Amino acid sequence: MWNAFFMTGVLATLVSSVYYSMTARRRGIHPLESRMTLGKMNISMGILVALLGFNQFTFEELDTIRIVIALMLIFVAAVNLFLGSRNYFRYRDAWRKEIKSER
Repeated sequence: MWNAFFMTGVLATLVSSVYYSMTARRRGIHPLESRMTLGKMNISMGILVALLGFNQFTFEELDTIRIVIALMLIFVAAVNLFLGSRNYFRYRDAWRKEIKSER
C-alpha cells in the first residue's frame, strides 16, 4: 500500500514541480503571478522531499544514518512547505489587488 502511495505521490509532485517551474518562467507572465507560481512549485517540492524522507522509515534496518538523513529531509520539506505557502498566499493577494486596481 505504501509503495503505491509513495510512487504516485513522487510522480505527481515531480510532474507538478516541473510544470510550475516552466509556467513561472515563461515570457509575458505578470511578475506577481510568476512568484505565486514559484510558491506552488516550492510546495510541490516540499511534498516530494517529505515523501522521500518518510520513505526512509519504511526500510527494515533503521540505522542512525538513515534516521538522521530522514529527519533532515523532513526538516527541509517543512521549511520548503512553509516558505512556499507563505509566498503563494502573499503574492496571490498582491496579484488580486493589482488586478482589481487595473479594472
